Amino acid sequence: MTERERLSTLQDYTRTLELLAEALVQHDELLECEHNPQLSFRTTAGLHQAIRIISRLASEQCGLIRDSGS
Repeated sequence: MTERERLSTLQDYTRTLELLAEALVQHDELLECEHNPQLSFRTTAGLHQAIRIISRLASEQCGLIRDSGS
């Protein structure tokens, strides 16, 4: 993978994180009206897990870019 491809991948991960964060905010607002805590917990946990995975992938790409520059 070239550095340009890594940067593009990193940019895609960042956009995805922004979308997941927005979904989390919207979900939190929805919780105020919802009465199914089990479903709410699953949705929140799923969003958090996706954010953690994509953050890790983004970190790996940053490391590869940093290492290729040295």
